[in-house]
Amino acid sequence: MRRIVDLSHVLDPGNAGRKFSLEMIGAETVNPNVVRLENQWYIMHNVNMVSHIGTHIEAPYHVLKDRDDLATMPLDLLIGDAVILDLREAPRNSAIDGAQVREAAERSGGIRKGDIVFCNLGGAPFYGTEQYRLTPSFTPEAIKWLLDQGMKMMGVDATGVEVPGSEEHVNHRALFERNVPLIENLANLNSLTQSRVEVFALPIAVRGLEAFPLRVVAIEQGA
Repeated sequence: MRRIVDLSHVLDPGNAGRKFSLEMIGAETVNPNVVRLENQWYIMHNVNMVSHIGTHIEAPYHVLKDRDDLATMPLDLLIGDAVILDLREAPRNSAIDGAQVREAAERSGGIRKGDIVFCNLGGAPFYGTEQYRLTPSFTPEAIKWLLDQGMKMMGVDATGVEVPGSEEHVNHRALFERNVPLIENLANLNSLTQSRVEVFALPIAVRGLEAFPLRVVAIEQGA
C-alpha cells in the first residue's frame, strides 16, 4: 500500500493574496467554428495572475539572468526522494542556523546526495493570515550546509527562505548558483508520517518564465 499526500495549497480566485483572477469565456470566443448545442456547457478561461502565488516553484532564472527557467530545468531535479526536516520547534520569526538543520537532518535519518529537502517550519496552518509571515527564516550558513550535503531541490511551508530585510537575496542566489530550485508555500507537511517520501513537483514548461504555481505530491510507501 502507498499513501498519497497533496502538499499544495488550493488557489482561491477570491482570496489568493496576490493578483489572481479568472474570466470565464465561451469556447466560441477562442474558436469561432465551435457549434454549441442548446444549453451546452462549454467554457474556457482567461487567467490573470502573478507567477509567485500559492504553492509555487522558483527557477534559478528568478535572480540569475543566464540560468535555467521553467522550460529548461532538468526533470530529474523535480522528481525523487525527499527527506522531511522537522524544524517546528524553531521559534517563530527566528533565524534557523546550521546546527538546527544538522540536528533536524540527523533526526530524519540524514540527507543523501541528490535528495529533495522539505523543511517543516510549522507555517502551513497559518497560511492566509498575518501570522504566516512570522515563520522562521534561514541563515546563509544553514543554506550552505544543506547545499553541501547534495540537496537538489528545497521546499518550505513559508513565504521563502531569505534573510529578513535582505535585498541581496543571498539565500536565493546560493541555491540558484548550484541550480537548486525552491518551492515556497508547501502545505500539509504535518500530515506526513514518514521522514522520507517520494516527491513529484512538476510545473508547466514555459520559456522565459521564472516561477509558477504547481501541484506537489508526496508518496509514502508501505503506509
